[in-house]
Amino acid sequence: MNAPDILAPKLKNGLNPFLQADFYKTGHPFQYPKGTNKILANFTPRSARLAPVLPELFDEKIVWFGLQGFIKEILIGLFNREFFGKPASSAVRQYQRRVDNALGKGAVTVDHLQALHDLGYLPLEIRSVPEGARVDIRVPPVTFINTRPEFAWLVTYIETLFSCESWKPSTVATIAFEYRKLLTYFAQLTGSPMAFVDWQGHDFSMRGMAGLYDARKCGAGHLLSFTGTDTIPAIDYLEDLYNADSDRELIGGSVPATEHSVMCLGSKEGEIETIRRLVKQVYPAGIVSVVSDTWDFWQVVTDFAAALKTEIMSRQPDALGNAKVVFRPDSGDPVKILTGYFCTDVPDVQDRAALQAAQAAGFEAVRDAATGTYWLLGEDASAQQTLRAPEVKGAVQCLWDTF
Repeated sequence: MNAPDILAPKLKNGLNPFLQADFYKTGHPFQYPKGTNKILANFTPRSARLAPVLPELFDEKIVWFGLQGFIKEILIGLFNREFFGKPASSAVRQYQRRVDNALGKGAVTVDHLQALHDLGYLPLEIRSVPEGARVDIRVPPVTFINTRPEFAWLVTYIETLFSCESWKPSTVATIAFEYRKLLTYFAQLTGSPMAFVDWQGHDFSMRGMAGLYDARKCGAGHLLSFTGTDTIPAIDYLEDLYNADSDRELIGGSVPATEHSVMCLGSKEGEIETIRRLVKQVYPAGIVSVVSDTWDFWQVVTDFAAALKTEIMSRQPDALGNAKVVFRPDSGDPVKILTGYFCTDVPDVQDRAALQAAQAAGFEAVRDAATGTYWLLGEDASAQQTLRAPEVKGAVQCLWDTF
């Protein structure tokens, strides 16, 4: 469900919570055996078969997240505003109109909703493991049970609404945790600072989410494992619904960064001057991230970086002690951009046997000794396409050579 707080007052129908359901749910209160006075339901992650995680590190657990937000935002906020806070003649009539028009007049009666409106609250007991806990697949992290016998039907009626609002934040929190595990593993393997892992899994997902509220909740789930985010409303969500306080703690953060529109407006011919202005005048201290593949990434990390070395190295640390300039490639194979290609010389790139021997030895590229041209090897050991010398080196070595 998207943006109940913002959109509901402007809509003809609003967001009556009992209409935020599957149609088949409307008939279930009358389908249960007569005398049913207690129902306990659970919400359980059933399988990780399609989970986008690394099997070697995955231990069949999910990160449980989103319940408190659901309770405050939906079970309290939405139900009070759109059901209990309205006259029964309005709230119940709205429900009656919808089901009559869709299922046939009189197909679903509304006495049970009238009785609930008269009660004035949701008679539900919710039990949950602590949010942020890691829970085994096929183990329910949360259960629901009615506290008044006449409202047993309510427990399962809210299933659709709860699942709609809750499956994704917890899934995102789980995926983020798995990325955190992977990054931590390689940080330990390579001796990298563990504090850097907080920022490596940076959330830039907002533009691809299914609406503002989706971005808020899922962005918050990501922040259970990382500090880096560009999803501003995720921080607001955690302050509003999880008692976080960005004045007292670092919930999430980012850095100044350009996009391609910034670089394009400076023109291709003026790209180096755009970078100079950014690192010297606009951001003379702290971190600044410059998108560098608008025209020629390899020219930026070789020629431009060398020409701007004095300006870059003279930048001052900010209050956090940072003074980095980041040359950011937004396209291409990130691994090969960083590492380059394992390369060897061959006497002649037309020598098929030499190419096969190079590939058998583990080389990814060759340099034709006669011409000095670099070639990427294909799966069949053919010289498929030419490479530039900086591409073969990789960005890390190119910048190391300069700085």
